Amino acid sequence: MNKKQKNRKIVTQNNRNRMINRRYISTIKTLAKLLIKNMKEIKLQENLEKKKDTLILTSKILNTFFSFLDKAVKKGILHKNTVARKKSKIRRSFDPLKKQTKFIINSSDF
Repeated sequence: MNKKQKNRKIVTQNNRNRMINRRYISTIKTLAKLLIKNMKEIKLQENLEKKKDTLILTSKILNTFFSFLDKAVKKGILHKNTVARKKSKIRRSFDPLKKQTKFIINSSDF
């Protein structure tokens, strides 16, 4: 393989990896926005049944969000401290909502 072919291969690999990294980062941003939106809905809702459904949905999204963050660290897309900071920030805002509505929801629903 001469130098020109090798450079072309490197450029192709870089483009492929950039697209994979963008997909992960885009998904993480989308899930974060969805989590924040759902948490605001939980705070504003007064109907307990809808609040319960939204809380269950939000906890499932939270698990998916954490999973994507962990995979991004594993693949080297994000730094582990960045992920720890994002997880901590989301968890700090989600836990009070969970405690606030704990009397409504059985632990088996999660």
